[in-house]
Amino acid sequence: MYSTYSQFQQFQLSTQPYQDTQRTWLAVYAPGRCTNLAVSLGLQLHRKFQLTRTLDGLPAGVDGVVVAAEDAECLSTTLSYFAAALQGGADFAFCDAVFGFEGDTVVYRAGDRPDGCKCAVLSRALLDRCRAAAADPDDPAALLALAIRLAGQPVHIPQALLRYRREPSAEDIFSQQGRRALLLSHVLDMTGAPIVLVSAVPVLRQMGYEVAVLGPGDGGSLPLFVEAGATAVTHPDCVSSPGLWGLASAADLVVANTIVEVKAIRALNGGPVPVLWWLHDAFVGYGYLSHLIPRELEPNIRVCAVGSHATAAMHAHRPGFAIGQLIYGLPDYAQDAFEPYDTGYAGGLPLFVSVGAFEMRKGQDILADAIRLLPDELRAKAAFLFVGKGADKRLLAQVQQLCADYPQNVFYVSRLTRDEIKSLMQQCACTVCSSRDDPMPTFVTEGLIFGKPGIVSEHTGTAGLITEGVDGFVYHGDSPAALAEAMAKLIANPGLAARMAPACRALYERYYSKQAFADTLRSEVQALLAQNAAN
Repeated sequence: MYSTYSQFQQFQLSTQPYQDTQRTWLAVYAPGRCTNLAVSLGLQLHRKFQLTRTLDGLPAGVDGVVVAAEDAECLSTTLSYFAAALQGGADFAFCDAVFGFEGDTVVYRAGDRPDGCKCAVLSRALLDRCRAAAADPDDPAALLALAIRLAGQPVHIPQALLRYRREPSAEDIFSQQGRRALLLSHVLDMTGAPIVLVSAVPVLRQMGYEVAVLGPGDGGSLPLFVEAGATAVTHPDCVSSPGLWGLASAADLVVANTIVEVKAIRALNGGPVPVLWWLHDAFVGYGYLSHLIPRELEPNIRVCAVGSHATAAMHAHRPGFAIGQLIYGLPDYAQDAFEPYDTGYAGGLPLFVSVGAFEMRKGQDILADAIRLLPDELRAKAAFLFVGKGADKRLLAQVQQLCADYPQNVFYVSRLTRDEIKSLMQQCACTVCSSRDDPMPTFVTEGLIFGKPGIVSEHTGTAGLITEGVDGFVYHGDSPAALAEAMAKLIANPGLAARMAPACRALYERYYSKQAFADTLRSEVQALLAQNAAN
């Protein structure tokens, strides 16, 4: 029976627990075409159910009714999950779903966003209330719409229990009422661009938008979008799939994240939907995409960037583009509760921290050379930690040799959890970003949250916001000697970093706080809508 499931469903099925639900009696109401549904019901692990095409004369012992407004295939565990939800006290339970002939597209519903679901389970009491209030008490779509409004204990089941052999439409993702915002992201991992895009979800919801995000499969940040209240739609080919871009035509606002969404920009340029194109990209990010950038943007497209460096990267290819400034916002992690990360290996010395995947753009070699250039007596008074995956083996070998040469002072770890990063930022003395090309490094901002100064290259977006010696330091020319000189100032003056803490915290609040971001995003969206309406 597994051959009928998508690859994603097969993966989920392997992790699902057994649930004893046989004491719960379900009816499955599917008055329309239900060929696939009927076949898949024969494979259910939950056996106490009956398929019906009428709600009249249901047996008194039925505990709940699965209402299907469209033919869909069920996993073997679907009715078990629905029955378990009723046993747990829910009066309405809805789930995620896969779409397409191969089941490549997955729709992850936010817990408070059942709108658009075509199949759900209703308790018997809720069904009776809905039938009494419905103009057509036998219409499954009307019953589901009423149930969404009347349910007292709705439950979202975070499993793709249903499969539809068609592509998803806007009605599967958004409700019929209200304004709709679609976020386009080429990755849903734990890198900077998707993480900061999450911050846009609550702001747009406060502005009255329903929010959905379109990206590839989950790389770590997808649950963050769902928890923030967005419905997530994933497809491996989301960046170049015109069919999925078609969802944008039903939206009232599109936010395209990074230069990688340039194909979507080309498709939407001059269309009826307002598009905010938010650039986070370094110069290197334009390598194979610059020829795709439209020569001119129509009034429905507004471009924003995370600071002067990301702006300069686009202006290197399209100098005439008007680009607003939309610096990302990060939550105030200093208010979070997290387990302390053990930095005992530093021996109590002030710890200088660099975080980022090892690649030439990130410049770990510059920092390694700078550490070697420090006078022996100063190097011995500090500790240095490199955090990041060793993608560039040459750079990794260089750092590992540095660790071997100075085992009491230099350390490397490939990965830390989010809580460990927060704790590290709380405990370190300073962050160091030696990037050759970096629009707005998030770990430096995370350090500012905890009042920690950053030493950054001039080739970072952060450099344009720092006041030298007050809330950070900027070095120039990708020079290891200049970086070493900046680090030496802090090492030679043990109290300097602590004295800079209030100014560092103020820099975070002024540019990177959730409130600052929300105010700027609202302003940019309003300007976009006004610009679009005027034309």
